[in-house]
Amino acid sequence: MNGLIKKLSFALLCGLPLMQGQAVEKKEDIERLFTLKVKPMLSEKCFGCHGEKGKRIKGGLDVTTREAFLKGGDEHSDNLIPGSSEKSFVVDAVKWLDEDFEMPPKENDRLSKEQIQDLETWINAGAPWPTEERQSEIRQAELKREHTDEGIIVKTSGGLADEWTFRRYKPEEIWAFQPVKKPALPDTGAAHPVDALIQAKLSENQTSPAPTADSLTLIRRATYDLTGLPPTAEEVAAFKAAYKAAPDKAWNNLIDQLLASPHYGERWGQHWLDVARYADTGGYSNDYERSRLCNPVLESGQTIQSIHHRADRR
Repeated sequence: MNGLIKKLSFALLCGLPLMQGQAVEKKEDIERLFTLKVKPMLSEKCFGCHGEKGKRIKGGLDVTTREAFLKGGDEHSDNLIPGSSEKSFVVDAVKWLDEDFEMPPKENDRLSKEQIQDLETWINAGAPWPTEERQSEIRQAELKREHTDEGIIVKTSGGLADEWTFRRYKPEEIWAFQPVKKPALPDTGAAHPVDALIQAKLSENQTSPAPTADSLTLIRRATYDLTGLPPTAEEVAAFKAAYKAAPDKAWNNLIDQLLASPHYGERWGQHWLDVARYADTGGYSNDYERSRLCNPVLESGQTIQSIHHRADRR
């Protein structure tokens, strides 16, 4: 009997360090959860009404520190019950279970399921609130991890704030920043790699490609797309004849001609004017007309360049 007790005691003593190690690891995980998810969520969703410096604390509830959170507000003292998310009224509030206390109050500002789950996990683990020094350690360590479940940090020359410099992106959202890889082409018998990939996707979705366009449709599509203008009757006739003799050569020549056309620059320049918010008036912020010198009306045969040269000579 004594031998059995000794064996059990030895087993328990041997297991104690492992149990302690597991507890420490769990504590670190919860501290990371609070620092990287719960605290930022509270700051974004709650601090504005419940603890922002210089503003009145609504409902008497301050959630900027653990002590204040535990104290509760004017209506409820059980907002935060460490170890029990079921008894913590804050969980009812963020789940909108009480129509008089729906937090945050705006529909489009509600917490996501993942945010609510993180909050519950943190509360059930005892709602630990690491010191600012410990939180800083966790954040600095996280910035050194290029790949995490939250996404990838894209190396930049630096943003205006750490939130942008170390912002994480899902791999599928930043495919343009990923190393170029040459994929294995599906065997579709296509002459061009792009056609092979398109044909494979069409087949995967049980979709058949549209029939080959005729010469008239081709020149209309290309001309409208690149210049925003219809082709002339002469251009159509010339392209039809050239396409009948040598389709590939005629198509390549057509594209070259359209790209060399001034109308191509005018067509695509309009997009940059839109980005710059160009307007004949003062723009989006004012509605007064520009002076004639600043916004000249072109007369027949004039160009913007000629007006600029004339203005320079003055």
